Amino acid sequence: MWACLAAMAVANRDMTTAEIAYAAIGEIDKVQYINSIKDLPSKESKMAHILMFSGNIQEAEIVLLQAGLVYQAIQININLYNWERALELAVKHKTHVDTVLAYRQKFLETFGKQETNKRYLQYAEGLQIDWEKIKAKIEMEITKERERSPSGQSSKNIGLKY
Repeated sequence: MWACLAAMAVANRDMTTAEIAYAAIGEIDKVQYINSIKDLPSKESKMAHILMFSGNIQEAEIVLLQAGLVYQAIQININLYNWERALELAVKHKTHVDTVLAYRQKFLETFGKQETNKRYLQYAEGLQIDWEKIKAKIEMEITKERERSPSGQSSKNIGLKY
C-alpha cells in the first residue's frame, strides 16, 4: 500500500507524501534524494530533479535549458554517464567542455581504460585538465543559480505540486 502511495505521489509531484511513503517502506535512498531536492537553489532545478526522479530525463533537461541552467543540464548527463549528450550540450553552448572532458577522464581512469571516442579525443587535444579551474567554474554556476532565485537561497517548501 505504501509503495502504491509513493508512486502515485511522485506521479502527482507531491514530494512530501512521497517522502513519507518511501520512509514507511524503508526506501532511505529515495527519502534522502527527495530531501536533497529541497536544498536546490531554484524552482527549475527542483522541478528538473523531480522529473528525473520520475524517470523523465529529457523533460528535466528541457526545464533546465529553458531556464538557462546549462551547466546543470550538462551535469545531469554526466551523472547519468550520458557522455555523448553531455559533450554535445557543452559544445553547443560553448561552456564546460573542460568539465565534461575531466569527468569523462576521471571515469575512464577509474576503470583503467583509455579514451577511444573520436569526439572526446578531438576536444581533449591540447587541453590540460585543471580541476581547480573546473571547481571554481562549477561554484560560480551554483552561486549564479542561487542569486537568481527569488530569495537568494534555497527554498525548503517542495511539498506543493510543481
